[in-house]
Amino acid sequence: MIVPFDVESTLAAGLSALEGERFTEAADAFARVQQEMPQEIAVALMVANAWHLSGDAVAEREALLHTYRASIDDADDASVYQLGAALLDAGAPTEARRCFERVVRHRPKDPAALGALAGATRAEGDPHKAWPIMQRAMALTSKQPALLLTAAQIRHALGDLTRARYWLDRAEAIRPEHSPTRLQRALTSLLGGPTAAGWADFEHRGLPTPPSTGASPWHGEPLTGQTILVTSEQGQGDNFQFIRFVSNLVARGAKRVVVECHPGALSLFIASGFDAVPKGQAPVTDWYVPMLSLPYRLDIGADIAGARVPYLHAGVRLAPNSAGQRRLGLVWQGNPAFLATTLRDFDQTLLPQLLSLPEIEWVSLQYGATYTADHHRLKKPEMLSNWLDTARMLASLDGVVTVDTGIAHLAGGMGIPTFILLPFTPDWRWSLGTETTLWYPSARLIRQRAPRDWASTIAPLLAALHSAFA
Repeated sequence: MIVPFDVESTLAAGLSALEGERFTEAADAFARVQQEMPQEIAVALMVANAWHLSGDAVAEREALLHTYRASIDDADDASVYQLGAALLDAGAPTEARRCFERVVRHRPKDPAALGALAGATRAEGDPHKAWPIMQRAMALTSKQPALLLTAAQIRHALGDLTRARYWLDRAEAIRPEHSPTRLQRALTSLLGGPTAAGWADFEHRGLPTPPSTGASPWHGEPLTGQTILVTSEQGQGDNFQFIRFVSNLVARGAKRVVVECHPGALSLFIASGFDAVPKGQAPVTDWYVPMLSLPYRLDIGADIAGARVPYLHAGVRLAPNSAGQRRLGLVWQGNPAFLATTLRDFDQTLLPQLLSLPEIEWVSLQYGATYTADHHRLKKPEMLSNWLDTARMLASLDGVVTVDTGIAHLAGGMGIPTFILLPFTPDWRWSLGTETTLWYPSARLIRQRAPRDWASTIAPLLAALHSAFA
C-alpha cells in the first residue's frame, strides 16, 4: 500500500526542527517537500535557508538550482526576483543573472531589478557589461543606497578604486554606519594596500561568535601576564595568512596565546610551534580576539612585511632545488563552498599547456576535482588526511602553481616558491598590478589581463617558471 505524501505534516516537522535549531533535519524535511513541488520557489527558499543555517553552502546552492532548473517560466516576477537574489547570495551568479533578466524584461523601468541584474553580471565576472546596466538603473534614481553600493562594487571590480570610493561616500551619506557598505569600503581600501583605516572598516565583516568561556574581547589592552585565545574564522587560507600575527601577542607579554583552529589544521599549527586546540575546545582565558582582527587590534597598519616568514613548518627539510626535472604541485580549483569560486577557478582546457612542459613533474594537490586528460603527466599522491600531510608534501616539491585557495597561503607561509594565478580583479589581499606581495616574499602573482581571460596568464606563468628554475 502506497501512503500518500503529506506535505503539510512534513512542512510542520521541518519548521519544528528549524525552531529547535536542528538545521540539517529541517533541510531534509523541506527537501522532501521540494521533491514533490520542485517549481515552488518558496519551498526552495526554505530548503536553502535551512542548509545555510547548517553551514552547508554547497547544499544550499544546489537546493536553489534544483528549482531553477525545474522551470521558473510560470512563476511571478516577485518570486523569480527572490530566487535570483538567493542564487546570487549562494554563489550562482549566472543563474541569478538569468532570473533578473526575466524580471527586467517585464519591468524595464524598475531600478531595483536593473541594479540586481548589474550586480549579478558583475559577480559573474563581467564588470564591463555590468556598468552600462548600472547606469540605466542610476538614471531612474540616484538616491537608493543599495544601488550606490552596487555601483561601488562594479567600479571596484573594474579596478577603479577612486570611483568605487566615490560611490561608497554617496551610499554612506544616505545610509550611515551600514555594515555591508563599510565592509565594501574595507575591501576597496585593502585592495589598494593595507592601511589602518582599511583594517578598521574590516571589522564590519561579521565577527565570529564569541567563545563560551567567558573571556573578554581584546581591543589592545595590556597583556603582560595575561592569557588570550585567538579564534579561527572564515576559510583555512585566511587562518594560514593571519596566524603570523600571533607572535605579536607574545611580544606584547602574553603569558599564554592559544589558537583555536579547524581540526584538520591542528597538527600543522602544533608542528609550527603554536599552542593550538580544536575548534570548540577552547580553554578559559582572560581575553579572546578573532584571527582576522589581529592587524586592526594590534595596530599593524601597513607593516605586514614585518611578520616573520616562514612561520608555517612541516617538520621536515625542504627538498633541494636540484638540477634537471622539477617537481611542482598544481591546484586549479578552489573550495566549491566559496561564493566567487567560478571566478578564481582556472580554465581546465588550458592545463595541457602546462602539463606538456618539459623537465617538470606535475603533482596534483587538487582536492575534490579530477582531471582525466593527460593524467599520465599529472601525478596523484596518496590521500592527504590533514594540512600537516599537505605541508609535508609541499616540502618535497620545488614549488607550487595554484589558484587563490588555501594551498597558496600554506605554501606562501612556508616560504615555498609559489605561483598564484589570479582573476582580473583579485581578492582584496593581492592588491592590483604587482607581481609580488608583501604577504609572501616567495610568491609570484600571475594576473588575468581581462575578466575571465585565463589564457592571458599562460605566457607570464611560463616566463616566471623559467626565471625561477632555469
